[in-house]
Amino acid sequence: MRIMMTGSPGTGKSEIAEKLSTRLGLELIDIKRIVRQRRLLGKNHEVDLKRLARALAFLKNKKDFIVEGHLACEIKLPSDFIFVLRTHPDVLKRRLAKRKYGKKKLSENLMAEMLDYCTQRVEHMYKRKPLELDTSHKSLDECAKTIAKAIKQKKKKLDSVDYSGLILRYSKAGK
Repeated sequence: MRIMMTGSPGTGKSEIAEKLSTRLGLELIDIKRIVRQRRLLGKNHEVDLKRLARALAFLKNKKDFIVEGHLACEIKLPSDFIFVLRTHPDVLKRRLAKRKYGKKKLSENLMAEMLDYCTQRVEHMYKRKPLELDTSHKSLDECAKTIAKAIKQKKKKLDSVDYSGLILRYSKAGK
């Protein structure tokens, strides 16, 4: 089983993927770790996506894994299930503030969440809809259980998430 998990920073991907890999007995592949190991981060703190795709090419020969990272939506990877984790912007703002994100980085990530960036990228790259899971008010265990159940039941849909109605509120607050 090949599972891809993506979403904006702060949505819970790393911790949920870790719990899920333990629950399902699957190898966890952390894109951030590969970026660090292969030194794929450029001068402007941007990742060379072509080099990252080459670094992840080994996945084509693997059958059982979970790959997680916000950049997973930027590269087409072999997958049986694609999950996009979503979080309400108010909750996401608190989580990212705890990480000491600067104002610009915080604003960019909140806007990406409200614009469904990862979901749209997955739909473009894979030509199919991912399963969205709203992690705003769920525990990490609850999220991992929900995903495991969705996989077992071969669900085609989880949550319907749309935070686009908050864009004006957040853009006014940023001024």
